[in-house]
Amino acid sequence: MTNNSALVMPRKLAILILHQAQLAQPDAITGLVGIKAGQPSSFVLGNDEAALESRDERLWARLWSNPTSPAVPDAGQIAGGGLYLVISLNTKGVLEMRAWELREGKPHERVLTIRD
Repeated sequence: MTNNSALVMPRKLAILILHQAQLAQPDAITGLVGIKAGQPSSFVLGNDEAALESRDERLWARLWSNPTSPAVPDAGQIAGGGLYLVISLNTKGVLEMRAWELREGKPHERVLTIRD
């Protein structure tokens, strides 16, 4: 997938996702972000794509948190293709969420913008 379009997530959704990652500490979370009408719209813990479909949403991104390491995946972690969001809890006071996709066998970071 080679896509240079802007990635925009509503602030309310980003806060919900980051809050879930904080609550799970010291454990990691995995989840799915759904999209509806061209905008990321929901978050589901785990990997239940049927939960998105039941809301008439489709998969926008898969995500996971890294409680003790940076928000950087290796190629094997994103080998399934598509968009991945990685959250790092290994920061001082500020949580970090970064977007990634696989390009030519290597992780490539995408710019993720959070907006109201």
